[in-house]
Amino acid sequence: MTSTSGPIWEKQPAELALPVVHERGRQTLERLLDAAEQMLDFVGLEGATVPAIAAGAGVSVGNVYKRFPDKDALLRAVYERFFNDLLAANQFALDPAKWLDTPTIELVTTLIAGMVEDYRSRRSLIRALLLYAQTHTDSEYRAHAEKLSLESFQLFEGVLRNRRADIGHPHPERAIRFLVGLIGHALQSSVVSEPATKDLLANGSETAAELAKMVVGYLRVKGTERPRAMSQTRRPQT
Repeated sequence: MTSTSGPIWEKQPAELALPVVHERGRQTLERLLDAAEQMLDFVGLEGATVPAIAAGAGVSVGNVYKRFPDKDALLRAVYERFFNDLLAANQFALDPAKWLDTPTIELVTTLIAGMVEDYRSRRSLIRALLLYAQTHTDSEYRAHAEKLSLESFQLFEGVLRNRRADIGHPHPERAIRFLVGLIGHALQSSVVSEPATKDLLANGSETAAELAKMVVGYLRVKGTERPRAMSQTRRPQT
C-alpha cells in the first residue's frame, strides 16, 4: 500500500504514481517512465507532452492518467528515478576499495573526466530535467531537486576527504567542499545554458584537464604525476 504521509518530493518514483496491483501495471509504469525520459532527451521539456509520452509508451492518454494524477507527478517520477539511479551507479563506482592502488592525482583526473563526459554526452536529457526542477513553482521541491541532483558530487567530495593525507591545503575540508560545489554548479549551469560554440562542454577533454589542474593545484595534492587525458577505465557516472 502506498504511503500518503510526508511531502511528495520524499516519495520514490513508484509512489508518485497511482497504485498498481499486478505485474502488467508495473510494466506499463516503467514504459511510461522510459518514454517520458526519451521525450525529454529528444524534444526537451516543452516537447514532452502527455500525448507524446503516451504514444512513445504505446498506451492511450487516458492510461497515463490512470497511472499519474497529472503531468507534474509523471515528470517528478522521471526526475527521481534518473538521479536516484545515477547516485546508485556512482556509489558502486566510487567504492573506495576500487581505488586503493590509484594515486590521488590520477584518481582526481579520472573522476573529473567522467563527470564532464557524462554531462556532455547526456546533455539534452540532464538539461530538460534540471530545467523542469529549476522552474518548478514549488520552492520546497526546487530545493529538494537541487539537493538530489548534486548528491553524486558529494560522493566525489567524500572520496577526496578520504585522501586528506595527500592534500597539502591548510584547510582541506573547506577547500574540498568549495571545489566540488564549484564543479557541480559549473557543469549544471553549462548544461542548462543554450549550447554554444565555446561553452564549458564544447571540448570535454580540454575542460576535464583544466578542471583537474585546478583541483590538484588548489588542494596542493602531493605527487609528481601530471593530470592526464580521460582514462577509459573505471569511469564513474556523475
